[in-house]
Amino acid sequence: MSGHEIWHVVVLASTLFGAAGLAILLLAPLVFESPPPGLARSRPVVLGLVGGAAALLIAEWLGVHGGSL
Repeated sequence: MSGHEIWHVVVLASTLFGAAGLAILLLAPLVFESPPPGLARSRPVVLGLVGGAAALLIAEWLGVHGGSL
């Protein structure tokens, strides 16, 4: 596997994990009457990871593929 392919795997994995974290934060109020204590405490961390995944995806699109927003 080349470095470029590994880079794509890292970007894909971070994007999928970020989307999953965001889905958990958005759907938790629908599933639970009150959010579990661990979810309430870790919400800022999950949002930071979602932002990091989005930044990595944008950097990959602009830097590697030369795309435009």
